[in-house]
Amino acid sequence: MKKKYRIKKNHEIASIVNMRKKVSSKNYLIYLKKTETKIARFAFSVSKKYGKAVERNKAKRIARSIFSKYLNLYHNIDFVVVIKTSAKSANYTELEQETIFLFDLIGKKYLGGKK
Repeated sequence: MKKKYRIKKNHEIASIVNMRKKVSSKNYLIYLKKTETKIARFAFSVSKKYGKAVERNKAKRIARSIFSKYLNLYHNIDFVVVIKTSAKSANYTELEQETIFLFDLIGKKYLGGKK
């Protein structure tokens, strides 16, 4: 995922989480906020309870590869993706199907059925 699609500033991440618009599933919790940018941006977070740094970084790499496939679905939205500890036991295809489900849910719940 290119750097222009990432959110790195703590105050930006905090403002997205404080908006309290969220969808969740077994392995992911996604906070979202509409913005004025013309691209979708992402921040990924993994708790230290997940495991050591190597495992947390691998989880973020997997999530980035999955979410990068769906960058073109939404514009003008910032996402903060929290990876839950249950994602450790899930395989790639399960995580990808869950991502598709969450994006559909976002479209129905917050964008009025639009993608």
